[in-house]
Amino acid sequence: MPFCRRTRNLVRAFSAADNYLIACGSPQSILFQGQTFVPDSPESSFMLRSVGDSAFSSSSSTAPSPIYQALRIFTKPSSYEFSIHQQGRHWVRLYFHPLPNSGHDLNSAFITVITEKFVLLNNFTFKNEKDSFLFKEFLINVMADTLNINFVPSNNSVAFVNGIEVVSVPDGLISDQASAVSPSPPFNGLSERALETVFRLNMGGPLLTPENDTLGRTWENDQKYLHVNSSAVNVSVNPGNVKYPVGVTTETAPNWVYSTAQVMGDPNVPDSNFNITWVFSVDPDFNYFVRLHFCDIISKALNELVFNVYINSDIALASLDLSKLGNLEVASYRDFVSNSSNGSTTMSVSIGPDAVADITNAILNGLEIMKISNDAGSLDGESSAAGILPATLSKKNKMGIIIGVVAGALAAVGLIAIFYCCYATRRSKASAHAPWLPLPLYGNSHTMTKASTTSQKSGTASFISLASSNLGRVFTFQEIMDSTNKFDESLLLGVGGFGKVYRGMLEDGTRVAVKRGNPRSEQGLAEFHTEIEMLSKLRHRHLVNIAEWAMSWQKKGMLEHVMDQVLVGKINLASLRKFGETAEKCLAEQGVDRPAMGDVLWNLEYVLQLEETSTLSDIDENSTNHIADIPLTPLQPFDNSVSMIDPVNPGTDDDAEDAATSAVFSQLVNPRGR
Repeated sequence: MPFCRRTRNLVRAFSAADNYLIACGSPQSILFQGQTFVPDSPESSFMLRSVGDSAFSSSSSTAPSPIYQALRIFTKPSSYEFSIHQQGRHWVRLYFHPLPNSGHDLNSAFITVITEKFVLLNNFTFKNEKDSFLFKEFLINVMADTLNINFVPSNNSVAFVNGIEVVSVPDGLISDQASAVSPSPPFNGLSERALETVFRLNMGGPLLTPENDTLGRTWENDQKYLHVNSSAVNVSVNPGNVKYPVGVTTETAPNWVYSTAQVMGDPNVPDSNFNITWVFSVDPDFNYFVRLHFCDIISKALNELVFNVYINSDIALASLDLSKLGNLEVASYRDFVSNSSNGSTTMSVSIGPDAVADITNAILNGLEIMKISNDAGSLDGESSAAGILPATLSKKNKMGIIIGVVAGALAAVGLIAIFYCCYATRRSKASAHAPWLPLPLYGNSHTMTKASTTSQKSGTASFISLASSNLGRVFTFQEIMDSTNKFDESLLLGVGGFGKVYRGMLEDGTRVAVKRGNPRSEQGLAEFHTEIEMLSKLRHRHLVNIAEWAMSWQKKGMLEHVMDQVLVGKINLASLRKFGETAEKCLAEQGVDRPAMGDVLWNLEYVLQLEETSTLSDIDENSTNHIADIPLTPLQPFDNSVSMIDPVNPGTDDDAEDAATSAVFSQLVNPRGR
């Protein structure tokens, strides 16, 4: 797949595995800040899923730069889909400028932008903004094969975008943990949150553009954020003097950042121990990731410069001595998580001399402040992505439900037993994760006695051995955790009464479906064991590829795929109708409205009969539609003791296999334990 390659005039380009630079609505490629942006045409290496969109370009002199001279307008919810070649953190950068004469009142448009997991913008409008253009930069951890950026018009208006960047970021740029300001435990889980850049400053230095940064970042001068201008003095050295120790690279920050700084000036106050303070406007409802960059470019010898660092009124670093790095002019940084002070709309960062230091001075070279998404996964308000995403865009995500139902039965033959096999090690391997209670010996776990509950808590509950199941390879619990990214909810395929089914990938690249037992279901280990035995016998030449087929639907679209099958004669209308009814039920919003596993398998069996047995043409199609609240009745005149698929060709190996499968179907239909 072709990529747009960044070009740098002053620094070596970072080689990003994913590097999409999109000039939305533009009829041709454009050069912007040393980078080539390509049009969002049908021939592009990404996919635009849109209904009722239009492109508009203008040579208007009001556009601040070339990236803002064209845009794409959406009258309906639409999305861009990007293939992800290297999972991990990615920049998502968005450009907005409401061009005039587009045929729409873009200044009054309400724009909502969301991914599968995160809300980036919610009802943003230029109506109350003083600037005519907007640049937004987000950092998102993408742990799937695709990333969808969805644009949703709000309040009967339109949405639009001028430019999009999706660029992978080096591993380790930001760790999962950061120190908390004030006496509290460190903040964990940054990799599971989205970040939005709100301030990135080059202290005492010039504006740095993507041409000066290997990760395409922009660093602005800090002067306008100083609380007292005369409190700071600019200092600088040759950027070539900056030394990068192990763990710090030019991707952390360019040497242009570390080679300039602000130090204490003459604020004309009687107290020589004053602080240099920068003040920023923030949203009091969010936490913020704060990264401070240091490089001692003013000392003549080691151990001369000792100072304090404050975030709001809290001391973040006391008696900081950069000499501990072993040399002068060495790049370093410190990470913190903080919020605004006492719920106010401002955050302050200060540096000042240590009272016991021989030299009265302090230094700061660079500063980054990034908003952290809240528990709803939002960077703008309290609504979650799932609560905003329209049905027209979430339909593809709903396919995960039916994929979970089918793939959980057919593709997870041996994997259902994994959780039980690894249960003995779960306490040591997953102590940092949500507790997982063992399954009861028998069903109806919600009616367990006090004694059985106590037994579960003590870890001595009775269990059934699966050693005789001969299910093949046994996986460690850690392997399962790694393959599903610790049961990441973004990898959820479907939810049933017995538990959740997750999409995973083993170290060798094998795709798997992992079913995680739910101790609060009505099934116990006895039922679990029975289901494993039945699924291990479930073999059928017509069902073996259903999981892979469903995966292809997820990418291509269910209706389009089914119509392809009709056109080539693979599905007749009767079976298509029955399959559609089954799929529709599987996609119900509420779990209680979706059919049981046995119901789905029974209906799939019936679809196969309609497809392959000509004698079924006169059977009433509604006779077994028990999903639509009609009681389940056995199909007549078939008998579970013989093949239900090919009754005219007895004695073949396929028929023997079908007969065994039918017997399994008859057991799975039993709704107990759902």
